[in-house]
Amino acid sequence: MSKAYIRVWRQEDVALIKQHLLVVGDVSGDCANCKHIGIDYRTSQTCPNCKTEFKYIASRSNVTDYGGIVHKIKNARPELVFIDFNDFKRMSEKNKAREFFK
Repeated sequence: MSKAYIRVWRQEDVALIKQHLLVVGDVSGDCANCKHIGIDYRTSQTCPNCKTEFKYIASRSNVTDYGGIVHKIKNARPELVFIDFNDFKRMSEKNKAREFFK
């Protein structure tokens, strides 16, 4: 049996994801909830600033090579749900626009 990373789509609450999202950059991560930067994504269970528990993880890098960055991050943090950052960003912006026009 051969295992590989594939995208699986499901409905999620974007606001809830934001509250528990660790965003990985080139060297370190940042908390999507409070924007705290410099978090070691490999070991941090919670944000050192707002104490939110991380449940989701995403990469700012354009994820086209699923064997590369996704594999690296999932090996470091297998307990976190990996989400596509572009999807998250797009839906967050859409929700902001909806709130603005209410």
